Amino acid sequence: MMDDTQLLARYVREHSQEAFAELVRRHLNFVYSAALRQVRSSAMAEDVSQLVFANLARKAASLSSRVVLAGWLHRDTRFTALDALRAERRRQAREEEACAMNLSSADVGPDWEQVRPWLDESLHKLNPAERDALLLRYFEQRSLAEVGTTLGASEDAARKRVARALDKLRALLARRGVTTTTSALALALTSHAMQTAPAGLGSHIMASALAAGATVGAGFTASNIIKAMTMSQIKTAILSVVAVAGITAALFEHFNLEKLRAENQDSLAKARQLAGLQAENERLAKAAGEAGSSSLSDEQRAELLRLRGEVGRLRDNLRAAQASQSARTLAETTAQAKAEAAAAQSFNTRLTARLRNGETVVTGGWSTAAGSHTFILLSPKIDPGDGASTQVGDGANAVAISNAKVTVNTTTTDIPDEMLAQFGLDQFKTDGHEITIQNVLAENDAQDLLAMLKNPPEGVWVSHGRITTSDGVSATMSISSSISSDPYIGNNFFCVQALTPSFTPDKTAVDLAINEQVVRSKP
Repeated sequence: MMDDTQLLARYVREHSQEAFAELVRRHLNFVYSAALRQVRSSAMAEDVSQLVFANLARKAASLSSRVVLAGWLHRDTRFTALDALRAERRRQAREEEACAMNLSSADVGPDWEQVRPWLDESLHKLNPAERDALLLRYFEQRSLAEVGTTLGASEDAARKRVARALDKLRALLARRGVTTTTSALALALTSHAMQTAPAGLGSHIMASALAAGATVGAGFTASNIIKAMTMSQIKTAILSVVAVAGITAALFEHFNLEKLRAENQDSLAKARQLAGLQAENERLAKAAGEAGSSSLSDEQRAELLRLRGEVGRLRDNLRAAQASQSARTLAETTAQAKAEAAAAQSFNTRLTARLRNGETVVTGGWSTAAGSHTFILLSPKIDPGDGASTQVGDGANAVAISNAKVTVNTTTTDIPDEMLAQFGLDQFKTDGHEITIQNVLAENDAQDLLAMLKNPPEGVWVSHGRITTSDGVSATMSISSSISSDPYIGNNFFCVQALTPSFTPDKTAVDLAINEQVVRSKP
């Protein structure tokens, strides 16, 4: 019987539907249960499960052979469920919940009712080895021998790892006010962590996930997958895309003009030097002619005139050669400038996100260069002020500007594809150039990610910035950098960010209108 790694390898290598179907059969109840605990709606849990397995089909080729599939699926389920909840809140606005809660209170004991809301958040705070051990033991309900085999350890080592992880999970739940013993927690997980997925969900997932996996090579994006799956609850609002007009042309025009100006100065210097030599040559020839013309014979005078004519002809040839060289240089420079401009690509984001202190919106995710993706993180800090405002302008043009301010810390990073999963950003990447979908991280998730980007590993490029502005006042920041010294990766990186905040009435949140453009040159 093949393990998860072998099944994934077979699916990637042979596009085997049987291999993927076996993975769905093994892990469907596990994924559905994790989704149901977080979204508390069977319909939304089905949608989340579909999207998680669609993600698995699309990303199967990029997963390391050392990855524990249960851990990867739990992490992707958590992020997908959070996205689904945010989309559902935006869709429903102030309406009543449309989906009935599908959990029977008769089957859930009081201890589980306390554990359930905080379980997945607490699991996420464990280190990967501890989380994988618990997921395999209690969620996939494997024996300790199977847990040890999957983790590459003995049965006794697996037992100790599970015990330590369970004790840490109990301590994390205690911080949330959930008081329980380790044995009671183990019993609750054994009894309630796994829920049976609805009949027919597996076949529906197979159809949508395999369709997603089959179209990866054609640039099938996450938004296309959501449309193809016809999800019953999640309807992502797509905003109109408006690029920052003229930024690309202005940037490259500036650099090309600077290059041509430098070459022109060099040509002028050479021309001045040549003109000086020619003037000196003519002066000496004239002086020699005047001094010796009276003593020259007719034959010598004729030879002198012939030589002067030859000098004139050579001078004309030199001027023609210089003009031809200048024309070729100009043509080559123009062609090079056009090639550089054609090689540069523009990537854009335009959206509005509602953010509170501690939250972070992830934008971008573009493949700005082969083998890496670029992300921009925006983290606002809101200062509500004292409620006063400042009058700007006179008469009918007067505008009252609140003294409430927001400082947005920006983090721009370029991460190699093989390291995206390490930062938890693999699910946010895109092959498109226009981004209108927002991804808002909760405070804990944002803190973990930003902490990793403060001291990034080798190969990860990061630039930090800060924008401070007032309610309704636009502010712009630009970044110009050389990401790599390797010309085949793409050196020149330009980013322009335009932010306009609009405070909510209670000044506890801000609707941040985001307009970004990244231009990166490629060979």
